[in-house]
Amino acid sequence: MVVKRRLLLAITVALTLAMTAAAPVLGEYRSANPDPLAQEELLRVQDIAATGKTRNSGPVVAVGWRQAAKPGELFVTYSTDGGSSYLKRNGTLRSFRVAGDGTRGLSLDTCAGSIWVASVANYPGDATADRDVFLTSRTVTGKPGQAYLTDATASRTVRSVSVSCVGKKLLAIAWLEQSFGKPRAKLMLRSLEAAGQTTSFRKVYGLGQADLRGGISVDASTDAVHVAWTTGNGQALRYQRFLVAEGTSPAITRQPGVRLAAKDVQLPQVASRGQKVVVAYSDAGKVKARISEDGGGTFASPAVLVSTGSRKSPSRVHSADVSGPRIVVEVSASQGGLIAPQRVESTDLGATWQRDAFGHVGARMGALRKTSPTSSVLAEAWQNNAPGPDTLRAQVEG
Repeated sequence: MVVKRRLLLAITVALTLAMTAAAPVLGEYRSANPDPLAQEELLRVQDIAATGKTRNSGPVVAVGWRQAAKPGELFVTYSTDGGSSYLKRNGTLRSFRVAGDGTRGLSLDTCAGSIWVASVANYPGDATADRDVFLTSRTVTGKPGQAYLTDATASRTVRSVSVSCVGKKLLAIAWLEQSFGKPRAKLMLRSLEAAGQTTSFRKVYGLGQADLRGGISVDASTDAVHVAWTTGNGQALRYQRFLVAEGTSPAITRQPGVRLAAKDVQLPQVASRGQKVVVAYSDAGKVKARISEDGGGTFASPAVLVSTGSRKSPSRVHSADVSGPRIVVEVSASQGGLIAPQRVESTDLGATWQRDAFGHVGARMGALRKTSPTSSVLAEAWQNNAPGPDTLRAQVEG
C-alpha cells in the first residue's frame, strides 16, 4: 500500500538524469481510453499484468486498484486490445469488483482465458482480526468465480498476497501470515480450475519465517516458480524457486532457499521470463536489483538503480518485469523530502540503465508483453494524488 502524499512535486535535475547516456531512446506512449480510468477522492494502484492472446481474446492488460478510505474497495479493469481501451462496446468501463480488505491490496495475473486476482478477506463469522487468502477468477468473457484458499477454521492474519500464472499449467499464490504465534511465508500451487471449482492439483508449501511488514512477491515462467520475501528482525531478503516439470500432472521440485541481501530490505518484487530472473528491492533505502540468467540458480552482484533514499525515507519498488533483454522497474525515488515516481529501464539485461522521472504524485506500475524473443510492449498504470480528486491513468507503448 502506498502512503498518500499531498505535496507538489518539484523534480530536481538529479532525478531526471539518465543513469547512462548510452541507453537507447525508448518507444512512444499513448494514453488509454478512457482517460482517466477512474477518479475518486482516494485511489491507489495495486497491480498490472499483460499477456498476449489468451483463449482467442487479447492481447489482455489488467489493472487493479483500491478506492475510498479505509478499508476501501478493490476493483479490476481490463483491456482486450493490448491496453489501448478499457471500454466495452457500449462505452462503459470493463471492470469488476473484488472482495477483500482494501488496505491489504490485491495482486493479479492473466492466463488460460481468465484474470486471476488474489486478495485478503475476513471469512464470515471469523474473529474481526482474522484474514484469509481469497481468490477471484474472471474469464475474459465475464464468467466469475470466488473462493477462500486458506482454511477459515484456523486462526490467522494474512498481511500481503501475490499471484502469478505458471504458464498455462498452474497458479502460484504466495502470502505472509501470522498464525500460531509466528510470522510465516507460504506458497500455494494449484491447477487452473476457476475459483470455487474442485482443483485437480493443490499443494501448500511453508517457506519459513517472514517479516510481515516486508512484503512478498511471486512470479513464474512455464517451468519454474520464483518467490522473494523478507525475514527476521534484520529484514534479510530470501529467495526460493520451485521447478515445474513438463507433463500432464505437475511434478514440483523444491530448490534450497538462498539469502540475496543481509538486512534492511523492504518490498521485493520478482520478475521472470524463461531463464531470466530479476529481484528488485529497497536496501537501506536505496533501490537495487539482482539478475539471474540461469533460471535463478545464480545471481549477479546487486546493481544500484536508485542511489537516493534512507532507512527513514526509503526509495521503493512498485513493480518489476523482464522480457528478452529488457527489464523495467517502476519505483518511487526519495530525495530531499520529495518522492518522485520513476521508470528505471535496461535494454541490455542490466549492463546499462536509464531513468525517466514523472510529474505525478503516487505509485506507478508497469508490465511487459512479449512480442518477439527480443522485443516487448510496456503497459503502465499510475495514480495521481496531487491536491484534488485522485486519478488513475494508463498508457501503452507504441
